[in-house]
Amino acid sequence: MKQESLFSRPQPAAPLPVEQVQGVRSVVDYIKRVLEQSRTLSALRVRGEISGLRDRNGHRFFDLKEQEAVLKCVVWASNVSKLPPLKDGIEVICDGKFTVSERYSQYELIVRGVELSGVGALYAQFEQLKEKFLKEGLFERGRKRPMPPFPTRVAVISAKDGAGAGDFSTTMAREAPFVELIVIPTRVEGDGAEIDVADAIRSASRMQVDAIVITRGGGSYESLFTFNREPVLRAIVAAKHPVLSAIGHTQDVLLSDFVADYSCETPSNAAHYFAQIGKRYLNRVRVASSTLDHLMKRIAIGDSQRLEGASSQLDQTMREYLREMKLRMHEIDRRLTRHRPDTQLRVRRERLTRAVSSLESLRRHALDLQMRRASQSADALNRLRETVQGREKNRLDLLRAQLEGLNPQSPLERGYAIVTLDGRAVRDAEAVPNGAVIEAQVRRGRLRARVEGKDLDA
Repeated sequence: MKQESLFSRPQPAAPLPVEQVQGVRSVVDYIKRVLEQSRTLSALRVRGEISGLRDRNGHRFFDLKEQEAVLKCVVWASNVSKLPPLKDGIEVICDGKFTVSERYSQYELIVRGVELSGVGALYAQFEQLKEKFLKEGLFERGRKRPMPPFPTRVAVISAKDGAGAGDFSTTMAREAPFVELIVIPTRVEGDGAEIDVADAIRSASRMQVDAIVITRGGGSYESLFTFNREPVLRAIVAAKHPVLSAIGHTQDVLLSDFVADYSCETPSNAAHYFAQIGKRYLNRVRVASSTLDHLMKRIAIGDSQRLEGASSQLDQTMREYLREMKLRMHEIDRRLTRHRPDTQLRVRRERLTRAVSSLESLRRHALDLQMRRASQSADALNRLRETVQGREKNRLDLLRAQLEGLNPQSPLERGYAIVTLDGRAVRDAEAVPNGAVIEAQVRRGRLRARVEGKDLDA
């Protein structure tokens, strides 16, 4: 079927004589003329969900679905460039006219225009804002701030009692208890929610925190669209602290993930990320301690080797000196024997004896001097090793004390208690009604009590 025939002015559909047998072509032509002459079907607007979107020879084909009903649609190449961005699953309103495909004997809608509806309109906004931020370079990695190497205080922006915040807080308490969470509750969906989230980000920027986490659980495309709105994205870019985005489930794609300094697929994954940071920091402490021990062993081994070398060199020097003196003594003795005068021989022997005594005294003195110097060097090396070991031990003790101070169990060991109401920590007595049953976590076990009165001035 040629394109021109679909837009030609239809001829009046003459009725088929029922008493005669008709050919397939005649029946198909008749149905085609009936559809194209119908005023209702020649200018119709149809709403449905796009499915099976595909291009062929420059034309675009798709199905328009609503529940079990399916309508075949075609957009000729001349109109394709006029369409908004389309994809499977979005809701649209198509306007066009009906005809019948002669080859397949099926009716189809020749689409002249498409209007996005519902999620489709939101998707168009998503693409427009994505293109705008892409041109501004806000998705570039070079623009983004590095996450802190060891965060200890994090602001959490989420819905009050939301599933995402609950997953994040529970996992953080279990795997990263060294991180203090400052929760900033806010609306995360509905009209104007993007203003509330942006205000929460600005509030977090004014706090003394190491990072900001924006999180919420999964939901429909419309309910998550708050995090595709420009006020939220601008606030993330302008934040004073690094921002981590953990919105929805793994399959959700949001612009907040693109502009944030770091993103995680789910709130639980964000908590695992902070836990891994802590584990890496503790591992660095262990590696530093191991390196220090290895260094001290190397210093001790080197000192011992140098001492042994000095002692060996001293022994070799003394042996060479004694060997030379013996040679000289043999030479003197040879000369005495050759001259043989008894007096001369006695005198020279006496001189030789004195010389030998002096040499032995000199050897002992030199040996004592070298030994004293070697002992002094060993003492100095021991004092240096003790000083280095003491200094590094103090540093390790300080690091261990800092880590112990971050342990939530430490206050309990000192006699403090963690008071909770319905599973949440109590920070303000005014928030607990009289008669409420509270729990107190102490070092060993839990206590339950009923509130009979409050002193708000304490």
